[in-house]
Amino acid sequence: MANLTFEHWLSRLKPGETPVFRHTKDALMKLAPRGDRLGAKEIAAPILADPLATLRVIFNANNRTSRHFSAEVTTVEQAILMQGVSPFLDKARAFPVLEDSPQGRDPEILSSLYRLARLAQHSAWQARDFATLHHDLHAEEPQMAALLYYAPEFLFWLDAPDIADQLAQLRRTMPSAEAERQVLGFALPPLRLMLLEAWKIPAGVCGLLDEKHTDQPRNIVLDAALKISHHSRRGWWNERLSESYEALAQVVGLPFDEVVRTVHDNAVRAARVYHWIPAPPAAAWLPMLAGEWPLETQNRPSRPAAAPEAKPADEDAHTVCPMPVKTVLEETLANIEGHLDGSLSLSQMLAIILKGLHIGLGLSRVLFALVTQDGKRVKCRFTLGIPSADPLRQFEFAIDSRDLFGQIMKKMQGVWVNQENRGKLWPMVGPNLRAMIGQGDFYAMSLFANGRPIGLIYADRGHGDCELDLKTYNDFKLLCLEAAKGLNRIKG
Repeated sequence: MANLTFEHWLSRLKPGETPVFRHTKDALMKLAPRGDRLGAKEIAAPILADPLATLRVIFNANNRTSRHFSAEVTTVEQAILMQGVSPFLDKARAFPVLEDSPQGRDPEILSSLYRLARLAQHSAWQARDFATLHHDLHAEEPQMAALLYYAPEFLFWLDAPDIADQLAQLRRTMPSAEAERQVLGFALPPLRLMLLEAWKIPAGVCGLLDEKHTDQPRNIVLDAALKISHHSRRGWWNERLSESYEALAQVVGLPFDEVVRTVHDNAVRAARVYHWIPAPPAAAWLPMLAGEWPLETQNRPSRPAAAPEAKPADEDAHTVCPMPVKTVLEETLANIEGHLDGSLSLSQMLAIILKGLHIGLGLSRVLFALVTQDGKRVKCRFTLGIPSADPLRQFEFAIDSRDLFGQIMKKMQGVWVNQENRGKLWPMVGPNLRAMIGQGDFYAMSLFANGRPIGLIYADRGHGDCELDLKTYNDFKLLCLEAAKGLNRIKG
């Protein structure tokens, strides 16, 4: 197998026209109409979820910089600002789409690239979060290093899929370094480092991937993030995960249990934010009990991993208590405010609102009910995080009913049912709705437009150990107020 030299691969995988995932380009094109009203951070987000797009953007920026400027572009945000927001988005229209390429039309290759993207996204999320906890002023560097760690594998799948497949197969049965030597004739780390340097990846990022500096705190954070992503793809009971938890606990100065909770929370957040990847996220295995992991098949997949495989992350994610993501809430509020011009349809506006509730506020189960055309009832229309068999999907009540929900439909107002007021408020909920909701805290708020009721939002964090709180309730009401404004300005 090892009949091609190190220099051959370094030349063959040199910088070129790399495609991006379809979701990345679609996300950028959705942002394009807002042009210079956008911040570079908002544009960088979808790029930093895509290793191929990150590779492309950083290379193009530094390749251009080398001819005109002396300073190195070190982040995706800098690359965007250097070019200008609108010019960058204009050029993004020409980005080739992976799924439309010959490799993307091969279901085996595409499936493998999706799984690699899952690994890269998960490790990058862990790396950035723990770098931030370590008060790293340049947390995007560990994030980018984790995201691009698998750059050689991505490039192999695009340019030499047979080699990539051989590596993937052998790594299932032997240590990675041994598999790499059998297939390539050398270990991958030196090639990874030289490839990233050839692609003009910043020195700070390459330095984190240099095995000569593994004892530095930033390198320890990166190494732990990569190992957590790697081992958790086969469940969360792997004993080697504890070693990574211990390493992180020492670096960031947190108790072991707090590190474990943070790692699990990060896995859930990454699964939710990167829901577009049709491959199971590591968070899907969090509810599993300890036990032997089934042996992996050594056959190449016959088709891409189907999107429904990711379903456990949505339905079981509330097993690990979700945490609000402040930046997502802020982006949601700004997104609604920026689309009060009637440019969005009902479904588009609701997608923004539901994302803010689900990720921005960390609410596991969200339900949006609309007033029926005859104005007599309020009926469930959209849900997020609620399984298809859950009776809550049948949520419905008469708008003039005398129960709790009928009362809050009299004006725009909210309610937080919790342990302190349950004795007073729970009897006001009709028996049918009580059966649908189940025992547990929840938020609800009516939505009005031009003085008339248009619907209601219900949300909770499941009915396990995940509690609601006053801060989230206040943010929930704020988001509902913005939601009502947005829904009053939709197309049609």
